[in-house]
Amino acid sequence: MRDEASGELRRRIYRIVVDSIQMNGKPPTIREIGEALGISSTGHVDYHLKALIDEGLLTRTPRQSRGIKPTQTGIPIKGRIAAGLPIENNVDPRQVLNVGQELEQQNTYALEVEGNSMIDDYICNGDYVVVRPQPSCQNGDIIVAVHRLEENKSSATLKRFYQEHEQVRLQPANPVMAPIYIPKQEWDAEWEIQGKVVAVFRQYHAA
Repeated sequence: MRDEASGELRRRIYRIVVDSIQMNGKPPTIREIGEALGISSTGHVDYHLKALIDEGLLTRTPRQSRGIKPTQTGIPIKGRIAAGLPIENNVDPRQVLNVGQELEQQNTYALEVEGNSMIDDYICNGDYVVVRPQPSCQNGDIIVAVHRLEENKSSATLKRFYQEHEQVRLQPANPVMAPIYIPKQEWDAEWEIQGKVVAVFRQYHAA
């Protein structure tokens, strides 16, 4: 159990480093990492940072308070998304997607797609969608919509968004799948837009 707890803590530390660079343009200090985790001991944080450096995930420039950097560049792959299921986010922190500097600077992240609900928009099973976090969108945007079911439980879906009178329509791009209609009151109370899809990446594997 101790190894599992240490591994989870290191994943969180790694993610804090990556997110800080993406969002703030600079790595965090050890104290800032501790504050984000609720850990007052900088020595405890430093111990796990050294472990991440030994694993080859991070590098550190000596005598620099903000000298911690990931060894790989790219945006984080935060999990997998399939229609009607929670986003699976128990992924290896070393997983990143190289998408180019312009998209990296938009604080984007990637999700691996499961299923073919958006196949007519050329988003297929196994593709990666690049998501830019934002709480609102325009009609026709492809979004990650999250349905808050109850405390600590939610489901997510990848669909095109349409606001129609007193309802929201989440439209799949697959003729065999029906749209999801949500009354406006229910949408406002139980749903949120996690982000907008701004790019799709596909990896080809030679036979």
